[in-house]
Amino acid sequence: MIDTTKLVERRRHKRFRIQNGAFVILNPSDTGAGRLIDISLNGLTFDYVARQEPPIEDTELQISVTYSGFRLYGVPCKAIWNLVTYEIPTTSLHTRRCGVQFGKLTPQQVSQLEYFIQNHAIHDVD
Repeated sequence: MIDTTKLVERRRHKRFRIQNGAFVILNPSDTGAGRLIDISLNGLTFDYVARQEPPIEDTELQISVTYSGFRLYGVPCKAIWNLVTYEIPTTSLHTRRCGVQFGKLTPQQVSQLEYFIQNHAIHDVD
């Protein structure tokens, strides 16, 4: 359990909860993929199932939305935190939640990210 009394809010941008059907794929694609939970202009959070956590290093990700065909490719990022949220009994699999910080985005990526938030967010996250 995380001691939330010691956590300091460091986000510079609002987070937005995302509709179901939005996914994150880390590159290389065998590193991990999962369901997008929330997003800001600085980063995102996603859930995934894996045997082990992906390495916390610079990589790229893709954001995909199944029902609209939206794709945002080549987003530079780094995993900041990664937690086990559920251990699947009788297997070596775990459900995990990962927080990712974006690297330097191109103007086109920022524009696509703003479009994505505007068109796929449910509401602000407190």
